[in-house]
Amino acid sequence: MRLQFRGLRALALGASALTSLAGGQALAQQAASQPADASTIEEVVVTALKRSTTVQTTPISVSAVTEKSLQALGASGIQDYFRTVPNLQVDGNSPTSRRLTLRGVRSAGEATVGLYYDETPLTGPAGTTADASSTSADVNLFDAERVEVLRGPQGTLYGSGSMGGTLRVILNKPDSSRYAGAVEAQGTSTKGGNAGYSVKGMVNVPLIEDKLAARLVLYKTEGGGYVDNVLLNKKNINDQHSSGGRLMLGFTPTENLTINASGLFQKTTLDGQNSWYPALGKEEYNTNARVIAPTSDNLRLYNVTGKWDLSFATVTATSSYYKWTLLRNSDYSPTLSGSRANATSCRNWVAGGPAATGSTNPACTASQLTAYTAYADSRTPGALYQPMGLTSWNHELRATGSLFDDKVDWTAGVYLEKRDDYIESKVAKGDAATGIINPNDLTAWRHVGTETKQTAFFGEVSYKPIEKLTLTGGLRRFNYDKTVSGQVLISNFITQSYVGPAAQVDASADGWVSKLNASYQVTSDVMVYAVAAKGFRPGGANNVPGLASALLAYQPDSLWNYEGGIKSQWFDRRLTLNAAAYQIDWSNMQISATSANGAFSYLTNAGKAKIKGFEVEAVARPIRGLTLQATAAIVDAKLTEDQANSTILITGSTGLRGDEFPNVAKYSGSASAEYTWPLNGDLNGLVRADYAYVGESASQFRPTYVYYEKQGDYGYANLRAGVEGADWGAYLFVNNVTDEVGLMSVTSAVNNKQQVVSINPRTAGFSVRKRF
Repeated sequence: MRLQFRGLRALALGASALTSLAGGQALAQQAASQPADASTIEEVVVTALKRSTTVQTTPISVSAVTEKSLQALGASGIQDYFRTVPNLQVDGNSPTSRRLTLRGVRSAGEATVGLYYDETPLTGPAGTTADASSTSADVNLFDAERVEVLRGPQGTLYGSGSMGGTLRVILNKPDSSRYAGAVEAQGTSTKGGNAGYSVKGMVNVPLIEDKLAARLVLYKTEGGGYVDNVLLNKKNINDQHSSGGRLMLGFTPTENLTINASGLFQKTTLDGQNSWYPALGKEEYNTNARVIAPTSDNLRLYNVTGKWDLSFATVTATSSYYKWTLLRNSDYSPTLSGSRANATSCRNWVAGGPAATGSTNPACTASQLTAYTAYADSRTPGALYQPMGLTSWNHELRATGSLFDDKVDWTAGVYLEKRDDYIESKVAKGDAATGIINPNDLTAWRHVGTETKQTAFFGEVSYKPIEKLTLTGGLRRFNYDKTVSGQVLISNFITQSYVGPAAQVDASADGWVSKLNASYQVTSDVMVYAVAAKGFRPGGANNVPGLASALLAYQPDSLWNYEGGIKSQWFDRRLTLNAAAYQIDWSNMQISATSANGAFSYLTNAGKAKIKGFEVEAVARPIRGLTLQATAAIVDAKLTEDQANSTILITGSTGLRGDEFPNVAKYSGSASAEYTWPLNGDLNGLVRADYAYVGESASQFRPTYVYYEKQGDYGYANLRAGVEGADWGAYLFVNNVTDEVGLMSVTSAVNNKQQVVSINPRTAGFSVRKRF
C-alpha cells in the first residue's frame, strides 16, 4: 500500500483542519512538553535578526525547530527534519553530496542557502566545476538548542550565499551555574539491510561557579546499508559511519561580558554508493556499478565569540577557522566506455597529445583504433577519485542597540572571509573482481585550486513611527576577489584532457544589497508584514580543459524577493497560524553547462527566472495533551528567458522560456499528531505520527530532452511511541511505515541506465535517553 497525497489538496485540507502555522516545529514541541493541563503554545526566542525576538514578532518567514522537536522526530541531521520545514529541500544523501534549497532558488555555483553553525558560515569546496553549493556540512544535532530556517534573501545580515535564505544551527552553550549531563542510545534495523546503532553523551561542568564552565559532547553512529551490488556480489554497500564531538568553554568574567570558545570535529564515511538502478529487476536497491566508491568528510571547526553588553549597545566579535577535507568517488566506467571508439581520442592518443593550432593529427587507421580501444578498455573499470578540501577564516564584528525609548533598533557590522580550497581530480583504476579502487594507478589527474576573499559592511535600522508600525531598512556593501588556478598533470586521452602549463583566472566584483520591510501589529496576536529584499552570489572563474577564453569567467547573479505574510495566534493562543506569499525575480543566472565533448561541466551566466510561491505552517492544541501541526508549500519556478548566450548553443538540454525548474517539487508538505497522557506520577505515555509529502519534479529543464526524467510524487509516514519521565524516555519507532520507494532523484546519461537515489526503506528501532 502506498500512503500518498496526489497534489496539494489533501495537504491543504490537513493544514486547514489543524489550523496552525509558522512557528510550527518549535511551538508544537514546546507545547507538548508542558504539563498536561497546559493548553497554550509557548513562543520560541530566535536570533534570526542578530538580536533576540520571538518567532511571532520576527517580521520575516522563519521556522524554529527546537531541541524537543528534534528529539520527538528522532532527528540527528538535516535529512531527518528538513521536510517538516516548508520550502526547505535537501538533494543528495551522502557526505559529499548534499545541496540545500529554499523556495526553489536552486542552481550550481556558490551556495544559495547560507548554512551557519552558531556564528560560523560553512561553505563547501568549489571542486572542478565551481559548484560549492553541491556539498553542505551536516553536523550531528545532539545537544543542539534549536535550528532556525530563515526563508527569503538574508543578504544584508548574512551576506552572499543567502539569496534563497539561511539555515542556522544553534548549539547549547556551557552553563556555569550547575552540573548537567545527558546520554542517548539507539538501535535500528533496516528492511533488507544491516542493523545500525548510535551512542551519544554530553556533560556540562562548572569550573568556577557562575564564571567558567566546560561542555563536552561525544557521539558515534553506525547506519545500516541496504544497497546491494549484484555485479560484485556485495551486499549493503552503503553502510555509513560517523563519529565526532565538541568541547565548549564559556567564560563570564563580568556580568556584561561573555566569551565562548569551541572546537568541533566530525568524521563521516560512506562505504559505497546510495544510488541504484531500477532496471536490474523487481528487487529495489540493486546496482551493478563496476567499482565500490566510498566517500568521506572530515570537519574541524574552531570558534571564539565574545559578547559585551554596553549601556547603549551589545557588541559581538567572532572569529572562526575550519578545515574540511572530503573524498568524493563515483563509478567513471560508463564515461570511459562511452569514448572507447572515439576517433578524436584515438587520433590524439596515437600522436601523444592534441593537434597543434592550425593542424590536425592524422586519422587513426583501423589497427590504431583497435589498439586505442584496447587501451580504453584496459582502463575500465575506473573511478572518478577526488580528494578535496578547504580552509577558511571568518571574522565578524557587529553591534546592536536601541535608541529613543526603543523606537529605533539598529545593527551594524563588518565581515571578512578568506577561503582556500582545492581538488585533485583523478581517474583511478578499479579491480574488476572486487571493485576496489587503486588511487595510485591513474588514468588522469587534474588539479584545481580556488582562493576567495570577501569583505562587507552591513547594517539594518528599524523605526517605529507609531506604536504598532515598524519600518526596517538594510544595506550591505560587498567586495570579493576570486582566483582559480589549475593544471592537468596526467593526460586523459579518453575524455580529451591533456597535460599543459598551469593556468590562472581572476574574477572580482563589488556592489550593494538592500532590504525594505514593513510590519504592523494588528493586535497582540496578529501581525502582518511585507518585504522587498535583494539576494546575490559572487561570480568566479572556470578551469576546464579546452574551454573557450570567453567562458573562463562568469558574473555574479542576483534576485529580488517580494513577500507578504501574516503571523497569528487564535483561541487563547491554542492555535498558531503563519503564512507567506512571495515572488522572486532572478536575473543573470549562474547555470551549469557541459563542454563540447560532454566530459566536463562549467559555470556561465544565462537566462532569467520567476518563482512564485506560498507557504503555511500551523500548530494547534485542541485538547489537553494533543498537539497537531501541518505545513504546506507551493513553488512555481519557471524560466522567463532562454538559458543561452553568445557562446552557448541551444541544445536538447538547454532550458527555454517557460520551462519549469528541475529538481524543485511544485507541491510539498507535512503533518504530525502527538498525544501525551499521564500514566503514574511523573510518568507519561506518548504516541506520535508524522507524514511528509513530496510532489513530482523533473531532472532536466526540457521535457523533450532524451535524458529528461520524472522523480518524486511520494509520501511516507513515521510512527513513534514510548514512555517518558521527568528526565528520561524510552521509545519504539518505525520510519517509512509502508516501505515507500520514494525517488528523490532520477538521472540518466549516455551509456548509463536510469540511476536513482531514494528515501531509506522501512526502518524500525528503539531509543532511550536520560538527563541528569
